[in-house]
Amino acid sequence: MNRARFLFTAPLLTAALFAGTTVHASTPAAATPAAKESPAAYRTEAMTFAATAFAPEGMRATVYLPPDYAQGDQRYPVLYLNDGQDREAVDLAGTLDRLTASGTIRPPIVVAIDMPKDRMGAYGLSDRKAGHAIVAQTKYGPVGTQAQAYSEWVAHTLVPAVDARYRTRTTPDARAILGWSLGALNAFNLGWQYPELFGRAGAFSPSFWLSSDRSDADAAQRTRLAQRMVDGSEPRNGARWFFAVGTAEDKDDRDGDGINDALDDTCDLIEGWRVGQSGGMKGLRQQNYSVDLHYGSRPARADVAFYELKGGEHNQAGWARMLPVFLTWAYAVHAPALNATGRTESWQDMPSRHVAARNVDVWLPPSYGKVPARRYPVLYMHDGQNLFDPSLSYTGIDWDVDGTMTRLIGEGRVREAIVVGIWNTPLRFQEYMPRKPIPGSALPSGVANVPPMPVDDIRSDAYLRFLVEELKPFIDATYATRPGRDDTFVMGSSMGGLISLYAAAEYPEVFGGVGAVSTHWPVGDGLMIGWLDGHLPDPATHRLYYDFGTATLDAAYAPYQARMDAVMREHGYVEGRNWITRRFEGAEHNERAWRDRLEVPLQFLLGTSASK
Repeated sequence: MNRARFLFTAPLLTAALFAGTTVHASTPAAATPAAKESPAAYRTEAMTFAATAFAPEGMRATVYLPPDYAQGDQRYPVLYLNDGQDREAVDLAGTLDRLTASGTIRPPIVVAIDMPKDRMGAYGLSDRKAGHAIVAQTKYGPVGTQAQAYSEWVAHTLVPAVDARYRTRTTPDARAILGWSLGALNAFNLGWQYPELFGRAGAFSPSFWLSSDRSDADAAQRTRLAQRMVDGSEPRNGARWFFAVGTAEDKDDRDGDGINDALDDTCDLIEGWRVGQSGGMKGLRQQNYSVDLHYGSRPARADVAFYELKGGEHNQAGWARMLPVFLTWAYAVHAPALNATGRTESWQDMPSRHVAARNVDVWLPPSYGKVPARRYPVLYMHDGQNLFDPSLSYTGIDWDVDGTMTRLIGEGRVREAIVVGIWNTPLRFQEYMPRKPIPGSALPSGVANVPPMPVDDIRSDAYLRFLVEELKPFIDATYATRPGRDDTFVMGSSMGGLISLYAAAEYPEVFGGVGAVSTHWPVGDGLMIGWLDGHLPDPATHRLYYDFGTATLDAAYAPYQARMDAVMREHGYVEGRNWITRRFEGAEHNERAWRDRLEVPLQFLLGTSASK
């Protein structure tokens, strides 16, 4: 591979760089139109920025707006793209138009940033905390001398300018950064150093070969800078990474393992040390990211996806072939299939006006679609990644909702029902902690040396608005549901039990039954119990299920549950009729325990004898 060719410039297009004295974006009247004037095509606008320390000539970006951008008020995810001057060479507009028109992706706004004149200086690594660039010395000259300045400009000038001008979604899950070659190195840097901005990063043919010691091949292998950054940092909670490398990019093999360096450097950053090795640098896998090394042949929902492009070379033609794969990974309407019993449909990154986007999995009962007029009750469940597929579960053990429902339906013990699994996010506690029960301005942590959480950080009301105003209408419009209260249920474990009870209390006209499994009553020393005393739904129209174990975290729940049971009796609930509480001796606070007793709440909520 001729690395020098791509260190200095991306040669197929010459960057159009503009100098100026102020930061501004072009008005719509001055916007450069897309090549094809069509309602189904992206259109473009230009943004230019004044001179900076790393680019005295100024900076330019081309903004691609989705076909329906002017027709509504919805907000869009944003993809930032290094080496934006290559946009035609990689067929950016055509790829976006095709994937959008086919319904493959939810269209993002794309900001294609033309490279600065000093590409080698800007596109590198930085240490944000220390406030300086991480410079790599190469035989072509230093790389990354301006990486800190460029990365700060992207974070603190470009992103705010785009957010101010366009209808963007501003949560990290809705921002991605992409690049190739040196631009990929910097894209990874931006994703790693600025996790509060970028929740996803894509790197095509990344320059992970750069090292701090070039004295010999072994030294270069041991001191690769990007992997050292991973090795010495904390994981970025909720971040996702996409890497793509062509098999024909490189012939060098500095460590003699039979894998060319382009593939080896990327796979080492992902995998870290191999089984049986010691003393090597950690990779993303050792940082507890889930990894899919075979994304091209069998896509999975791992945190890290690696795509190997057969015959792909280190050039724009190769990156053009990688682009639709990345865009589908990042913005697909449907998520990769689950490994589950029965039929499932998965929706990737369901957008919301109220909370961050998240995956939603829908399990359909055995007879679904066979009798067109038939309609089904719906059970909404939190912590959706733990329900159907053990490879996605936090502990590697799922609830086996699909298997248990299939068995119980086959035995005639529950009604056929649709189950909707709603994934959690890194803000799980904030979204699952009921807001209204919290007195004052902060929630006591109950843990020594842990400060109270400000109530303004609690997002459960917004999460419930997502469920009631956005997700449920979507499910009812898409599937053959029985949408009324008597056929709509909500269930979860631990904090998921609290938010399920909160949902029924806040929206008693929507949810007719609750499954509260291992409910985490101790938060706030049981403040939710006192609040429910004044907000329980009507026992004439609702059914409530509670349970708890006696081991690990569940060992603390019995006295709280006794208080809640007293509240239930005071409000007219009759145990065994419209309410039950079950104690499971020896059961722990984990997915295995919840899987083992799942049939109990399912039969209470969906049992044929419970049908109203």
